[in-house]
Amino acid sequence: MKLSTKIAQLALVLGALPVAALAGDTGTVYTQLGTNGLGIGYAASVSDDWAVRGQYNTMKQSFSGDVGDFGSGSSLDVKIDFNSLQLVGDWYPMGEGFRVSGGVVFNNNKITLNGTGSVNNGPQTAVTAEIKMSDGVAPYLGIGYSTKPKVAKGLGFNFDLGVMVQNPKATLTAPAASAADVAAEQAQMQDAVDKLKYMPVLALGISYSF
Repeated sequence: MKLSTKIAQLALVLGALPVAALAGDTGTVYTQLGTNGLGIGYAASVSDDWAVRGQYNTMKQSFSGDVGDFGSGSSLDVKIDFNSLQLVGDWYPMGEGFRVSGGVVFNNNKITLNGTGSVNNGPQTAVTAEIKMSDGVAPYLGIGYSTKPKVAKGLGFNFDLGVMVQNPKATLTAPAASAADVAAEQAQMQDAVDKLKYMPVLALGISYSF
C-alpha cells in the first residue's frame, strides 16, 4: 500500500475521532519524539476508561562513509526514511494517567544504502541495498502515561514504552559480484535485521487538551 494511501486513510480516521469523542467532552492534540521519529496525533475518549489515538510519525536522516558490513574500505550513502501511521486504543485502568495501549502500525520505515563496498569479502564493487522494516501492518503493545482526553485541560505530558512486531527484510544488488556472493551477503544482512523483529518503541512528548 502506498504511503499516500495510508495518509489518506489516517486523515479519514482523524476526522472521525471527534465524532467518536462525543462520549466525552474533549480531545487532545499531541506531539512525540521517539524511536519512530517525530510524531503528531490526536486522541479522543470513547468511554470513561478508554480512548483512541491516531498518529503519524516521520524521520529522515542521511550520512555517508564506511559501513563495516561491506568492508573497511566501503563508501556508502545511507538514507534513513521512516514513515508510519499508528492507530492505538488506550485503557486507563486507574482512571487517568497510567495507560495500557494496543493497536497497529502501518509501517513504511526503511533504510537504503548506495555506493561501493565489499560483497562477501570480495573486491570493491557497486552496491545497492535496502532494509524494509515491515511489509504491512505491525502489531503494537505498550504502556504509557497521559492525562485522559475526557478529563484533560490545557498542556500535558505523555510518554509511551512498548514493542512493535515487525517483519524486516533486507535486499541487495551488486551487478559485478557473483550471484553466490550476493546471496551470502544478503543472508548475513537478513540475519542482522531479523534481530529487529521485536522493535522497542520509546516516545516522549507534550499535549494540549481542549
